[in-house]
Amino acid sequence: MASWRDQILKHFQPKISRLTLVADPDGLLTEEGMLSAIRDRGFALIPFDDPIAFRFAYESQYRSLWDRGEKTDLVVVLRSTEQQLNKLPFDLLEVGRELTFALHQMFPKLNYPVIAGLDRAFLDAVDEAYHKHDGSQLTERETKDFVLMHCFSIVPKLIKTPVELLKVLLSLHARKVRLPDFLSDYLLESLATNDKFETWPLAEILPSREKFLRFLQDEWGLFLTSVDGEKKSRVPFSHEDVRAYIDEFFLDGSLKPIEQEDVANLPAWVRAGVVHNPMADAVRRFHRLRERFEKELPGGDVSHREWQEAAQQWAELVVLRWKWDEAMEAAERVAWVELQSKLEDAFSQWMMDRYGTLHNLPYNQQPVMVHHIPRFLAVERTRKKLAKIALLVLDGLAFDQWLLLREQIETCDPAWHFQDSTAFAWVPTLTSVSRQSIFSGEPPLYFPDSFETTSKEQMHWHRFWEDQGIQRLGVELVTNLSGPSDPRLDAALTNPRLSILGIVWNKVDDIMHGIQMQTAGMHNQVRLWASQGHLQQLLIRLQQEGFSIYLTADHGNVTATGIGNPREGVLAETRGKRARVYDRPEFREEVKAKFPDSICWPNHGLPPARHVLLAGNLHAFTDDGDEIVAHGGIALEEVMVPFVTITRDGA
Repeated sequence: MASWRDQILKHFQPKISRLTLVADPDGLLTEEGMLSAIRDRGFALIPFDDPIAFRFAYESQYRSLWDRGEKTDLVVVLRSTEQQLNKLPFDLLEVGRELTFALHQMFPKLNYPVIAGLDRAFLDAVDEAYHKHDGSQLTERETKDFVLMHCFSIVPKLIKTPVELLKVLLSLHARKVRLPDFLSDYLLESLATNDKFETWPLAEILPSREKFLRFLQDEWGLFLTSVDGEKKSRVPFSHEDVRAYIDEFFLDGSLKPIEQEDVANLPAWVRAGVVHNPMADAVRRFHRLRERFEKELPGGDVSHREWQEAAQQWAELVVLRWKWDEAMEAAERVAWVELQSKLEDAFSQWMMDRYGTLHNLPYNQQPVMVHHIPRFLAVERTRKKLAKIALLVLDGLAFDQWLLLREQIETCDPAWHFQDSTAFAWVPTLTSVSRQSIFSGEPPLYFPDSFETTSKEQMHWHRFWEDQGIQRLGVELVTNLSGPSDPRLDAALTNPRLSILGIVWNKVDDIMHGIQMQTAGMHNQVRLWASQGHLQQLLIRLQQEGFSIYLTADHGNVTATGIGNPREGVLAETRGKRARVYDRPEFREEVKAKFPDSICWPNHGLPPARHVLLAGNLHAFTDDGDEIVAHGGIALEEVMVPFVTITRDGA
């Protein structure tokens, strides 16, 4: 039986039309699997969101090819429900074939607003269940029950006991699945009728993973004081269906073990959540995490979400590996190197196959790439009615280094809370490329004249927010921050009209470029900086000024080994340790011939006159055998950067 994708893909056969115009109000063509399938059939896709940006991309990338007699199949997508195909430029309408795809066409017997409110990743589950549906038209409530059951494995009327409730919450939050607000409200309405849940803060812990974990952490402390038989915790931790989830939460660091004087009398399954011997506990946790990571390492044509999750798990491993280096045996160090090599081989292959589709993915619920971040913030500003937004960019911060900063802040002040996620940096993962994308809200294609510099970031930042309807006087950008008392920050914060604040802090990048001891040295220096409290002071200042705070990075960093230094003369536009950029393809090929293991990076989202050569694997264009910490390439630790929503109790 044909899937919902098949119904669309039948319209995309090679050479059917060089230009296809698609009205796609529900974002069906920008679902990840669909994007990949369309690309595999030889079609390029470009959104018509901004007429000026579209015209630039269309003329520079496609029209010029057609004028030279070259062939390419292009799909122009209108994603806004307010737009119609007839509003496209006449020169497109004159030659393009027109198509329309919408959810109500795919699932006519389901309630449209309910299905439209789902993340497109759930459409496969909806489609499979829809084909088995008996044929009757479903109401809004019936469609909600349909979706809860088939997409989230939740049947509200079957949740009758604390154990059943907890299993639902644990399953959702273990998978990092967030119910849409309308489904969360519907489920809360059902649960509210059961007086057994009266003392549970369901309105907080159902929609928020962070608040659920805080709730579990507090209840775990109560549980440990009740193992003598006195029941204090609301949570049935000892139930066999609950234990496995709790163990996994302690394993991945979502829950923190609690110090306990008498460990000997505790049940064996409880000990994962109790501090006994810090070093032995950490090494044991490292071994278990490594075994799980090796077993679950993504491979093949997986979703970008799997690699985002893998990046966070890997960061936890990196922190443990180097914090307890002295406890590692020689064989474990060798096994670590082998695992990292295996990881990078798998991720590199995935990047070559799938990276080119990421920039078109939806960003309203979560930014996928760094240039989505300001667009996501604009949506959040409207959705949550945020008065003031601050975006802090810690230049060069890898996710494992963010975990070190977070740990220090949480230890000093538990009132801070962090909603961690990741975003893909632009490749090459260089500051001038990826950081400009953050402040412009655009792929590097759109700033060819400043590709090698950061001098136009302020112009990009102002222009983006002006396009969102915010006057220039309400937008500030402070770069090269010296600290929380920087006079330029003082001046920005005294602006009575300030609504949007961007901050660039180069401290981590400066540490990276001066480091001598690779990853261990990076961690030591980042910990030292964190202990000085400067980041915490900045966050407190922003919070007191009434800002909603978000943190990210333009790229990460990784330890790499030198394979030799290309002697290019004036050939290279940019000479990075992990990436070289050339203005002519033959220059790149000349260097590639001397370094056969290097990678010719596809021109995804880059200006046509830029041609990138990556050192490949965990290598660097520096003296043979030298070990350095660098960035520019496509290692997981370079590409996947933190994107964090920061809040504080009482704010």
